[in-house]
Amino acid sequence: MLMNWLRKHQRKILGFVIAGFLISTFVGFGLYITSGKSNMDTVAEVNDEKIPFQRFNALYNQAVTMKRNNKEDVTADTLKSMRQEVIQGLIQESVFFQEADRYGFQVSDQELAVNLASYPAFQKDGKFSGQAYVNMLQTVLQTSPKDFEEAQRRQIEINHLRSFIMQGIKITDRELEMEIALRMARDAGKKTPPIDKEKLRQEMAQEKGAHILNRWYQQLGTNVKFKVFLDESGRQG
Repeated sequence: MLMNWLRKHQRKILGFVIAGFLISTFVGFGLYITSGKSNMDTVAEVNDEKIPFQRFNALYNQAVTMKRNNKEDVTADTLKSMRQEVIQGLIQESVFFQEADRYGFQVSDQELAVNLASYPAFQKDGKFSGQAYVNMLQTVLQTSPKDFEEAQRRQIEINHLRSFIMQGIKITDRELEMEIALRMARDAGKKTPPIDKEKLRQEMAQEKGAHILNRWYQQLGTNVKFKVFLDESGRQG
């Protein structure tokens, strides 16, 4: 019964883990996979933080599994691109995590527990189930509770940093009215639903925030020292 449930929800489970990991709104700062001298435990270094090869491999395999479950073609070029994306995501995560740490953001054990309990994938009859949680990690995500919880803790800390930045982003009434005027001119003569001003204001704030975070990330990248110990075929240097 449990195995059937796991298989049924595998796509959704992998989706929320990978979506939480990949920071797709950022274009990066010119990362390209290069070879370098390293031990077998490290796939990359960002400043003084080492990124374990085991974590890269787990995320890469999860991403490949999700594509195959979606019946997508997985070619050699696709795999190469996915390796690049996973490495890019890991470096982005490390950069933002280090910044969150620098700003003093922390995640308590209670906050982490509440976060884990909120995932339907870890629940049984609407409540968090330790057995479902452990089985999910072992069977689908193929990771340990320690590694998964550390990854979640990092993501929560990064989210605190993003929220802190987003709080200062405002859309003025003038900006809103100008956007409405542009849309009305664009859609002149068409049958369109009335514009929800507050919803539009929120959308504009999100877009503005993404641009600001992207520029900030690129600026951070000018001071980041990183090495990637992986060649284009996925082998460590």
